[in-house]
Amino acid sequence: MRKKKVNGLEMAMFIISMSFVFFTAGCPKKQTLPPDQEKKEVTQPAPPKATEELKKETLEPTPPSTQTPAPSPTPVTPPPPPLTAPSPMDQKLISIANGEILLNPKLKEDAQLIQKRLSDLGLYKGPIDGIWGRGSEAALKAFKTENALSNPFRWDKETQMLLFREMPPDPEVMKRAISKGEIFLNPLIPQDAKLIQSRLLELGFYKGPIDGIWGRGSEAALKAFKEKNNLENPTQWDKETQMNLFR
Repeated sequence: MRKKKVNGLEMAMFIISMSFVFFTAGCPKKQTLPPDQEKKEVTQPAPPKATEELKKETLEPTPPSTQTPAPSPTPVTPPPPPLTAPSPMDQKLISIANGEILLNPKLKEDAQLIQKRLSDLGLYKGPIDGIWGRGSEAALKAFKTENALSNPFRWDKETQMLLFREMPPDPEVMKRAISKGEIFLNPLIPQDAKLIQSRLLELGFYKGPIDGIWGRGSEAALKAFKEKNNLENPTQWDKETQMNLFR
């Protein structure tokens, strides 16, 4: 029997056919999933954190903030109102009441001040004209007689200090002013002498009458008081003695 001769083209086709059959039979097909399962696998959330990590985050305290808080504003205290200085006239009246300035009724300006003060006390009824006449002299005499001052027509330092001194109407206020030295008493003025005698009598140093006459009995009582309190110049009346006596 004659063998059939195989040409090259047939051989090539045969090899390609066998290769295709082998490849198809040897490689497994990829399994396909339903559409709903594919979607679930794609959108599946990330696995939760481990239990140890959650505990660590819960137990660890939150670090405090390092930011420095803004300081609260300091309240501003308004300055106290400035003290009002006494006017030149008020300063002059203070000097007159203290006896630092001695008025002269023959001078018009001084006579007007005296007339005004006597008018305020209801003793002078004439005009405030600075003319020192009979009406002014009568008013001065009435004032000095009322306060047991000698020489009723003479103008002197004691009369001036008593006339221009402001005495508080409240006894307690007056007592505090005297104890602080704001009102300086003059033993030569009967009204002041009575206050000093009354205080010395209250403390057991004075035994005489409260008559406003500063005599030997009053001087002896003042001396005994100053010696007991170790004050200098036992017979001299001064502001330090007054403040110690009326405190």
